[in-house]
Amino acid sequence: MSPLIISLFFAIISPFIWGFMNLIDKFIISHRVKNVQSFAFIAAFINFLSGIVLALFLSWNYNLKDLFPSLISGIIMGTQFYIYYLIVEKEDSSNYVSLIYSYPLVVGLLSYFFLNEKLPLIAYFGMILIILGITLLSLKSNKLKIKIFSWMMLYMIISTAVYEFFIKMSTNNLPELNGLAITIGICGLVALPLALNKKIRKGISKEFKHIPWALFSEALTFLGILTTYYAMTGLPATIVSSIAAIQPLAVLFMEKVFHFFNIKIAVNPSIRKRLLPISLIVLGVILLYAFGL
Repeated sequence: MSPLIISLFFAIISPFIWGFMNLIDKFIISHRVKNVQSFAFIAAFINFLSGIVLALFLSWNYNLKDLFPSLISGIIMGTQFYIYYLIVEKEDSSNYVSLIYSYPLVVGLLSYFFLNEKLPLIAYFGMILIILGITLLSLKSNKLKIKIFSWMMLYMIISTAVYEFFIKMSTNNLPELNGLAITIGICGLVALPLALNKKIRKGISKEFKHIPWALFSEALTFLGILTTYYAMTGLPATIVSSIAAIQPLAVLFMEKVFHFFNIKIAVNPSIRKRLLPISLIVLGVILLYAFGL
């Protein structure tokens, strides 16, 4: 199997893993934990340990310049930790994910100017169709009743674009697993100062009983970053991030499955009313695949 096909496979399954992780996190926060930030600390510590354990099994004959992009991606992901849990606590997953996944536009600009990634015009048109579909999908999701500060969403959009850009840069100098170990380990390390907050520190012992849920959630985080690295290895960053924009669609279908089993973590989503944005997303992905590779 060619490296291109392998990378495309990882690019397609990655948004489903991230989307499932968002739904699981929403379920945990809505139905299990009481102190969300204390739970976030436990999750961060699991990420930190995961990075260290993975690193022990790898060769590290690289200089700091090779490690730098992965370090930056980990730092940025770590700064997202606190904001991410605040957003998930207050927003339905479909609302949050739909807004965040306008970030491929930022990745496209960064890749064009700094990585010299230039796609055919029709491939960029496919990316625009995906973003348009995501925008329409978000407008139909609960009428977009946003309860969080706009600066949080803006930061998540920009920071998500930047850390994916640095993951792409990392694959040019470093094996995927080495990059993953650094990114996930540093992500956890940066978020650990959450424990400096007295209220969060007191709640950690109470939330420790939910460590199986934290392990499950962070296993999905591990897989999400892993698939992103392998997707970036053989594909332009613009294409990987644009395909990742199907995550709101994945979340929508998974929310439907959750409701079928009477697990209510959001309003019951209607697929029929969203056929137009879904069609635009699918058409955009087809154009990217046909003309961007």
